[in-house]
Amino acid sequence: MIELLSVYSGCSSAALGATLAILKRIMNLIQIIVPILLMISLTLNLIKLVSNPDDKKALPKIKNAALAAVIVFMIPVFVNVVMNMLGENFSVSACWSSVNNPTGTPTYIDPYGTKKSKFLSDPSEYEKGKKRETTNGTGNSSYTGEYIEGTAQQVGDVVWDSTNVTRISNLTSTQLIGILNAHGGKAKNFIPYAQALITAEQKYSVNVFFLIGIEALESGWITSNISRNCNNLGGVRETASHPSNGCGSNSGGGFGYFNSVPEFIDYHASMLHRSYLTPGGKYYEGTSPYDVVKHYCPGSSTWPVSVIKIGNSLFSHVRSVI
Repeated sequence: MIELLSVYSGCSSAALGATLAILKRIMNLIQIIVPILLMISLTLNLIKLVSNPDDKKALPKIKNAALAAVIVFMIPVFVNVVMNMLGENFSVSACWSSVNNPTGTPTYIDPYGTKKSKFLSDPSEYEKGKKRETTNGTGNSSYTGEYIEGTAQQVGDVVWDSTNVTRISNLTSTQLIGILNAHGGKAKNFIPYAQALITAEQKYSVNVFFLIGIEALESGWITSNISRNCNNLGGVRETASHPSNGCGSNSGGGFGYFNSVPEFIDYHASMLHRSYLTPGGKYYEGTSPYDVVKHYCPGSSTWPVSVIKIGNSLFSHVRSVI
């Protein structure tokens, strides 16, 4: 029962995120409009009292209006204080804190604490990006920046090989839920989609640690506006089958709308398998994140490092659940 509560009480539910965003807007409006109306009423009663000092009903009305204005103004303040005190360990509170800007431009959220100014996107219809000629000893002429040496890791039957992300993890959905719970924090936002993630891994041979790594990185662990409002966890571009429907855009074009997160996960894994991880695919360069980044997010020196770090972090909890 505790696990079920943790699954359905966070912003991994787009409906909850949207509901809290609307509630927050309403409270902000109440905090502004209602005190103004009460002050108008207070002023009118003061005028009546001045013009007719013997009016015994005016003074109680003035006191009530003043008290009501204070109470109404303080209610949103009280709710915000309570939510902040509860902190991120209480998922509704974490969700409440994440809807401060429900209509703003999606932002790239670094899960390691540094907020970037852009939102990484997956242009599934991009032309090939221009390769960079400098190297850093990786043998990859189009990649610059930090490099994490990839080595296969295995505990029991569970595998995470950052040099070959087509090797599936062999996890069950129950084990994946255990790993996400053990990781804690916003990783729990992926718990409702554990079965969809494992199904996609097995269907398309895309390692689930790699898949979550991309989607966590680009959606801020399912807290960005585009992930909450459009079920788009990877900045995937709009297509004929997935038009934008108001999901916003950046210099590269509009972002696609998906009917559900599981629908997105299936599409995302299929696209990675077809275009990036299969020899002969439109953007195939190899099977590591350093190969995928060449055309998935051309020019980024941090994307593959961050994806691998997330995969490593999740894999570190495997021993605790198998």
